[in-house]
Amino acid sequence: MKSIITIIMGLIFLNLTVFHIWTTIIAFNEGGFLGGILTFILPVLSEIYWMVKVWGENDTYTTVAIISIISSIILGFLRD
Repeated sequence: MKSIITIIMGLIFLNLTVFHIWTTIIAFNEGGFLGGILTFILPVLSEIYWMVKVWGENDTYTTVAIISIISSIILGFLRD
């Protein structure tokens, strides 16, 4: 059972890493250099900000953002 949880945690971490890179790319395109750097440094706050900012414009990103936020909460509970 512990190995299954370890695999799930690895997949969630991979998902969050790819999502953060995607968010950083959006920030560089929409917010310029400073927005991209701040997004890279502040992952949780910036991902929530960009999710709200592109709500209705990029539905795929918004859906993945919601899934990523929920999976990060799950990851927090599984780490104990």
